[in-house]
Amino acid sequence: MTLDQIVVATDFSPASISALLIANRVARIFQAKVTVLHVFQYLAQHRYKVPVDWMIKTIRREVQEKLAEDKRSLCEAGIESEVRMIEGGVPAQEILNFAQSCANPLLVIGTHAVGGMERFVLGSTAEEVLRQASCPVMTVGPHVSVPTCINPYFHKILYATDFSEASLAAVPLVIEFQRPSAASIRILHVSNNTDPQSIAEEQRFDPIRKTLSEGLDHLCVGSEEYVISQGEVISQVVVNEADHFPADLLILGVRRASAYAAHVSPKTAFQIIAAAPCPVLSVSS
Repeated sequence: MTLDQIVVATDFSPASISALLIANRVARIFQAKVTVLHVFQYLAQHRYKVPVDWMIKTIRREVQEKLAEDKRSLCEAGIESEVRMIEGGVPAQEILNFAQSCANPLLVIGTHAVGGMERFVLGSTAEEVLRQASCPVMTVGPHVSVPTCINPYFHKILYATDFSEASLAAVPLVIEFQRPSAASIRILHVSNNTDPQSIAEEQRFDPIRKTLSEGLDHLCVGSEEYVISQGEVISQVVVNEADHFPADLLILGVRRASAYAAHVSPKTAFQIIAAAPCPVLSVSS
């Protein structure tokens, strides 16, 4: 895999600010260009003829100033960057459409990880994007602490797998992000088997071992470890492991889902993102 362009979707919220910092970090690792993308939504139409053009112009100017500020911060870090503002449309769909026009992109998006009725009505832009994107998506949740260190590399990668086709599709991402720093890798499987140390369970790691051994430099092979844990709530087990490792990047494979399915109930992947202490990198299959 190659990452030529990083697209940061922003609404200028605290979550988006963290996402931009993470994108800065990834861009420095892979020497990639960054596009800061904002979907500007017009005010809702109504039957009263109230002049609102002046207000929309004011908001648009403020958005353009914020985009320019983001571009300046990236340029100061020596990162090639551009800003784009798309006017109108549904944010998730516009973000997906823009990503499809890019070559080898990585989408980076922050999320508040809202729940309850607010989530049902508004949906989760981040979850809709990560479940429908044809490119990798890095999601920055509300509990991610972004370090201000000069070193941008990820040094501890946790890859959680259920051995499904969707999950195994994320293995190339593990390789891509391990190489620059020879990061330690922990591969986690949450088992329902009463004997998690059984030979059958251990053998399920074989396809991952084979792919890693073929994709990683021979000097790095053996830096990975395989862990089988148990727990009724899978997302909680994964988050606890990320905390204890401690991981600075968590990688998952996710199954594709419709926009409606993404809005109705939090899936395991999004439950992990909502509580993870580090960015979550995913690819849908």
